[in-house]
Amino acid sequence: MNIGIIGLGNMGQMLVKGLCKSGMISPRDLIVYNRTAEKATALRQLYPFQVAECAQTVCQKADILFLCTKPLDMLPLLRELSLPPHLHLVSVAAGVSLADLESVHSGPVSKVIPTVTSEENRGVSLYMNNAKVTPSERAALLQLLEALGTVEEITEAAIETATILTSSAPGLIAGILEEFAQAAVRHTPELELDSARRMLVETMIGTSLLLERQGLGFDQLIERVATKGGITQEGLSVLGRTLPRAFDDLLHMTTEKHTLLKQLVRRQNDSHTSKTPTQKGESQ
Repeated sequence: MNIGIIGLGNMGQMLVKGLCKSGMISPRDLIVYNRTAEKATALRQLYPFQVAECAQTVCQKADILFLCTKPLDMLPLLRELSLPPHLHLVSVAAGVSLADLESVHSGPVSKVIPTVTSEENRGVSLYMNNAKVTPSERAALLQLLEALGTVEEITEAAIETATILTSSAPGLIAGILEEFAQAAVRHTPELELDSARRMLVETMIGTSLLLERQGLGFDQLIERVATKGGITQEGLSVLGRTLPRAFDDLLHMTTEKHTLLKQLVRRQNDSHTSKTPTQKGESQ
């Protein structure tokens, strides 16, 4: 199977690295196009994939195409391309719905929200398919995604919140841990910041392994650590007073951002479809 990737931003590079590291595919199974050729050339030094001269070449050669452009660049690019009917088109862009993709491609369409941690073959990839994705095409996509980590099928109604818990979460968790480390150093200047960061990283890794390998729920792990009247329990009481509002605000903000992005994509699409042939330059 030939796998196409258009766009080598964070997600495009992650797909190249994660798929190649997994051993699921050979780098030679990948055909990649990026507008800035130097980025593809540099990455190819590590993973000897095929480099296409243009996006159309990727469409012609690929069986499954991961489109990793910015959301507002996606539909205009697709309209410039000739997409083979059999091509399985996979978008990794937030704000672009299955219906938006179906407006430019008559074949099988999927939407995938990957995560940067998939570069290490861990983390959760979210996905959904339209009705034209066959069982064999679904199986092929799942095989690729499962090589990158865990896979969760999701609905469009839930995907935005789920994206915060998966794709956005590595950055958010890093931000939370950085604030934790900075607060520790403010409270105890004798503690070096780099040391505080190392402690938190190792503790986070150990916590994740306990949860995963022992099948613990968050509440069960809390019970192991937080003795009645102890420091951890009191600390959890503080977090219980302050964190719920912070996370409610976070989710409210992200909902507003997603709504705005979807509106921009919809307006872009409506503007295109409302043009007359004369306006499109198809006739005079």
